Amino acid sequence: MKSNQCSRYLWFLTIIMVCFPLPYLVFASFIFDLDSRGILSLVLSPLFYLTSFAWIVTGIGLRRMQKWSWYSLSAAQVFNTYLNALNLLNYSKSDQKGIAFGLTFLIQIYVYLAVRKELQVPYLFPKIRWWESGIAGMNHIQTDIMHLNSPSGVSTGAILDINLKGCFIKTHLDFEPFEKITIRIESHGHKLDIAGLVVWNAASTVTHPKGIGMKFLKMDRTRRRKLKVISSRFVKKKVVTHEFKKIPA
Repeated sequence: MKSNQCSRYLWFLTIIMVCFPLPYLVFASFIFDLDSRGILSLVLSPLFYLTSFAWIVTGIGLRRMQKWSWYSLSAAQVFNTYLNALNLLNYSKSDQKGIAFGLTFLIQIYVYLAVRKELQVPYLFPKIRWWESGIAGMNHIQTDIMHLNSPSGVSTGAILDINLKGCFIKTHLDFEPFEKITIRIESHGHKLDIAGLVVWNAASTVTHPKGIGMKFLKMDRTRRRKLKVISSRFVKKKVVTHEFKKIPA
C-alpha cells in the first residue's frame, strides 16, 4: 500500500479510524467522565465492537480510495452516535452531558465533511448528471495518456471533468487499480504533463461513458498554477455549454 493513494491529511484520519478502539476509550473516559465500571461496561458492549469494526473497515477503504468506504463511513457515523448516546445515558458521570454529546457530534460532522472533501472530486465521485442527455456536444479536453497498457505507450482520451485534485477521462482502454499514468493537456495556451493514479474504472452505462477516474500526484507550483487556469476555464465553459443545451429549440 502506497501512501500516495490518498492525501497525507486523509491518511492521518485513517490512522485514527483503524486504531479506533483505543483512542475512543481514552476520549470517552474524559469527555463522558467514565469511571472504571463505566469503561468496563463500554468494553463489554456489542455496540462498541460493531462501531469499532465499521471505523476500521472505513479506514482501510479510505486508504485504498475505495468507493464503498463512503458508505461504510456513514454506517460508522450512525453507530458512533448511538454509542455516544449509550455512554451518556448509562455510564456517564458528567454534569454537562448535553455539552459532551454536542462536542462529539461536532467532531463527527468535522470528520464527515473532511472525508467528503477528499472523496467528492472527479476521480472518485464525479458529478455527471448532465451525461444522461448524451455527451456528443459536451465540453471536453483532448489528452494523450502515457501508460504501459498501450503497445505504443501512448493513447488518446477526452477529459470530461477536471479540478486541482483529479479528472475523469473518457477512454476505451482498461487500466489496473492504482496504475500510474501521465496525461498531457494542451488548453488555453498552456501545455501541461500531469502524473497520477487510476483510482476508478467506469464501465459504459446510461449515465456515463467508459473511462477512468484519475487522482493527480503532488505537483510543483508552476504546474498547479497552469492547472488552476485550465480547470477554472473548463468549468466556466462547461456551465455555458450545459445552459445552452437546455434552451429549447
